[in-house]
Amino acid sequence: MRPCFASLLRLGAALCAAAIVVAAGAAAKARPATPLAPFFATLEALHTGAATGPVVIMQIGDSHTAADLLSGRLRQLFQQRFGAAGRGMLPPGIPEPWYAPDLVQVSQAGGWQLAGSIKGPGPFGLGGVAQNSTGPGAQMVLTETEPAGFDRAFVEVLRRPGGGTLRLRVDNGTAHDFATAANTEAAQWIDLPAAPKSHVVALSTLGSGPVTLLSWGTQRRVPGIVYENLGIIGATVAVIGNWNPATVALEMQHRDPALIVVAYGTNMAAAPAAALAWYKQAFATRVKELSAAAPHAAVLVIGPPDMNLKGQPPVAGCTAADEGWAPPPGLALVREAQREVAQQNGWYFWDWQAAMGGPCASDRWFRQNPPLALPDHIHQTPAGYQRSADALFATLMAEYRHYRARPGAPHARR
Repeated sequence: MRPCFASLLRLGAALCAAAIVVAAGAAAKARPATPLAPFFATLEALHTGAATGPVVIMQIGDSHTAADLLSGRLRQLFQQRFGAAGRGMLPPGIPEPWYAPDLVQVSQAGGWQLAGSIKGPGPFGLGGVAQNSTGPGAQMVLTETEPAGFDRAFVEVLRRPGGGTLRLRVDNGTAHDFATAANTEAAQWIDLPAAPKSHVVALSTLGSGPVTLLSWGTQRRVPGIVYENLGIIGATVAVIGNWNPATVALEMQHRDPALIVVAYGTNMAAAPAAALAWYKQAFATRVKELSAAAPHAAVLVIGPPDMNLKGQPPVAGCTAADEGWAPPPGLALVREAQREVAQQNGWYFWDWQAAMGGPCASDRWFRQNPPLALPDHIHQTPAGYQRSADALFATLMAEYRHYRARPGAPHARR
């Protein structure tokens, strides 16, 4: 107050008020912008009615992502608040026996052979797998279960020498035959004409050579959220190095995500601590590759959740350690590596373990009635993933409120 009082005496109230305004403006400019600002700008457009199309959130990760329980709850929460625009991109066919994606049903028949990027490099894209037909008559069907259906469908194929012909049909409409034969190998994106409230995409092979599918999906051309999950059981962030950069670039161009959610870490956390010296650099390199392919997207890094294994060194404050359950030492190393990389690159980091309650939370979640964690002390029950998703969504919405409170932000009246 003394500097302002002196200003009043020397320069008058008007000059003092002007000095206060300038100081406040400088402070506002100095306040760091949230790493999620590009994403929040798209949410704000939905919030205020300025958006004309969907906002895509793309979650990539390991089994926690593949199960579509964490992502499914986040999809539900985002779509309830900002509007629903459909299901989005999916891996082709049925990549795992238990596969049960939310909002759609998937079936396949005939000869399909699955190849996965976790085993090595190949033509793979963000879906992490490829489905290869072994003869004519192989079929796949994607059925949208939402009453609103879709008005946009897409299929991604691998064109290559000797490729066969794929027949595509939406509902009971006209069949479109697409030849996948080409002089060179490359992914190609196919947009299918679809009427509003379409519900079925059906694919079948016609012979003359193998057909390779890399992804497919549906959505609606309306303002709202599309939340897509692309997870691989057992994957680490290293799997990104097995994806074809040109294929990923093509997919990012067509999906144009506003937010990329990166959720790896669990499968590396179980490794011996001495084997993790390379992890920080590898994590930074691989996530930078994703970010570079979608330069307009914000990046959210979800740290690995708490996990407990038998036979680990005791951890202070963990009663579960008395019974043999404790977090592996690698968990903290992986989490902190991800946190540091996120801070260094302007990405947002969410500490999943802290949100659960810290070390040994997984054991405590397992012992609840009903349990929130599975007996393996690594994965969660549907109720556990829902609680985790609710916590993350609450954090993001708190950040979003701060973003909307910035100077000059449009006021939400809707």
